[in-house]
Amino acid sequence: MEGSESYQLTPSDSEIAPRVILPNLGRRFSGVTSTLLQVLPPQIEAIPLVVWGDAFVDAGTPTVDFLQLLKATKAPLPGGKHYVFHARRNIEMLWGLVLKRVFRRRLKLAFTSTAQRSHSRYTRSLIRQMDAIITTSDRAGSYLEKKADYTIPHGIDLEAYPFVDDKENAWKQAGLPGERGVGIFGRVRPQKGIDLFVDALIEKLPRHPDYTAVIVGKTTPKFEPYVRSLKERIRKAGLEERFLWKGEVEFSELPALYGAMSIVAAVSRVEGFGLTCLEAMSAGAAVIASRTGGFELVVRDGTDGCIVDCDNAAQIAQRFSEMAGDPQRLARMSRSARERVEDDFTIEREALALVEVYRELAG
Repeated sequence: MEGSESYQLTPSDSEIAPRVILPNLGRRFSGVTSTLLQVLPPQIEAIPLVVWGDAFVDAGTPTVDFLQLLKATKAPLPGGKHYVFHARRNIEMLWGLVLKRVFRRRLKLAFTSTAQRSHSRYTRSLIRQMDAIITTSDRAGSYLEKKADYTIPHGIDLEAYPFVDDKENAWKQAGLPGERGVGIFGRVRPQKGIDLFVDALIEKLPRHPDYTAVIVGKTTPKFEPYVRSLKERIRKAGLEERFLWKGEVEFSELPALYGAMSIVAAVSRVEGFGLTCLEAMSAGAAVIASRTGGFELVVRDGTDGCIVDCDNAAQIAQRFSEMAGDPQRLARMSRSARERVEDDFTIEREALALVEVYRELAG
């Protein structure tokens, strides 16, 4: 991002030389990018670090290009310590190995695995060469060849997603149709369960005339036929005015959208540890979440929202109708959801847990 602060190359100065390198090599903004960016502010306060790559990075973040990174890590750290390189993507693991083995940098390589699927042979070969593996949940960790070294759930920035108690007013301020909202956030594709959400709401929206269904997220060309088929289902049901397709929105717009929602569905068929639940809960939205492992770790069934089986539109429909039909219960869930995040899933907690891992690896 234009305006990010280039790193001042003084690696001999042990006070400001980078101890941690965070590669940011994704071409598109994704959940991986989001998790990297959200933990940055508290990490910057706790340990010297640089981000390799300035895409999507806020102004003031210390960033380097490749040549600067080589120069900044050329001098050894005092006391025989290692630099720590924390990868979150295959390409980042590969570049970590290049830095370590080709350029002979004194690195410890860490990788965070969140995928709930069997890794490809190529990914497994990269993971085997890492010095430490981090995962976000036991379910995600179960897909690794060996047990992860650390399990650190994601957190959320409470200030970035402020609690909204008056949903009707927030909805009105957002200028959205109807009186209340039930939303789903994320890339529009089958993995995210958008079709399950649509089918459930086609069934139940006629019984809850105050609700509008909102779908927020980017559709890539590959999945445009998928979206057309969903819109056709909605048209045949005569509910076109009850569904709002927002498409991709600016990252800065998300907190207000979450805050306006009374209910948010996170009904992925497969999900490593999506931030959707945490973002929604922080903003005071009760959630309907699928049993993907990560969501079950966050959401207390019947307290912060409801848990449903994966790939089950009927359960989504039933839980939505129960929650929407009991405003007092929904309000209690809203407050409990925020308290849950405050108690156990803050971004500071995640960031400092990662810093402790970095310090241990650095020696």
